[in-house]
Amino acid sequence: MAKVVGSGTLTNMITQLLLTDAAKKDHVVATSSDIQAALASLEQQNGITSQAQLNQALAQSNLTMSELQSQLKMQVLTQKIAVSQVKVTNAEITQYYTKNAKTLQVPAEVNLSAIFLKNKATADSVAAKLQGGYSFAAAAKKYSLDKTTAAKGGVMGTFSYSQLNPATAKVAFSQPVGRVGAPVHSTSGWEILKVTSRTPASKPSMASVRAQIILTIKSQKAQTASELLASLAKTAPISIQDTAYNSVKTSIENPAVPTTTAPSSSSSSSSSSSSSSSSSSSSSSSSSSSSSSSAPSSSSSAP
Repeated sequence: MAKVVGSGTLTNMITQLLLTDAAKKDHVVATSSDIQAALASLEQQNGITSQAQLNQALAQSNLTMSELQSQLKMQVLTQKIAVSQVKVTNAEITQYYTKNAKTLQVPAEVNLSAIFLKNKATADSVAAKLQGGYSFAAAAKKYSLDKTTAAKGGVMGTFSYSQLNPATAKVAFSQPVGRVGAPVHSTSGWEILKVTSRTPASKPSMASVRAQIILTIKSQKAQTASELLASLAKTAPISIQDTAYNSVKTSIENPAVPTTTAPSSSSSSSSSSSSSSSSSSSSSSSSSSSSSSSAPSSSSSAP
């Protein structure tokens, strides 16, 4: 059991050294915002919706918040390093742009104003006033149930078809610009709509989406966590003094089962082995055992 625990701890130590050195070389940093986003993703994956639930999960995993953040930092570094090492050619960018023209297309949008009403009778009454020349903005302020948009004269903003409920979208994208339409029954009740402007769908220039395309291609081509660690281990000067743990280096360089979970850090230390990566090293001489902990399960992977 002691050797098993020692191997796990040594693996974590080597992993952290490999990632830290690679991050320095590639000028990659895991910011506090990155770590916070990784935590939010972890909470969502595990159904954690409160600090109390997070504390319970940490206790069950024998982790402190600091240790969890350390693990998440390693996960973020893994993802960023994997992406940073991918090279994208102009030919690949052009091919992606051509092949995914429909996906990259900017959808048609409408600039919409609305008056929200409780029932059809009220809606018909207000619609009649509008047809008689009553100001749409004044009617919105006086009659609309949505006080936020009412205060702005009914102005809602700009929307694509998919951002509106089906009944509203159907009218908004067919109603003439500038004209006040007949009352519409939707999921939110009754609405009277006015389309201020409408922009047709358009294809963005390659220059405007170039950065987006590069990031997408890099994410698709990036190595998994185990692949990245294997490649880093094969080029790093790792030296394990205790031959009983030589299999640790071998297992990192040749992962039997590919995994997409970013390696976790450990609060434990092994006193039976030592490792070094690039300019960093860790060593001890006597044998003892300690247990390592892992965060609540996460399916996050290197992009």
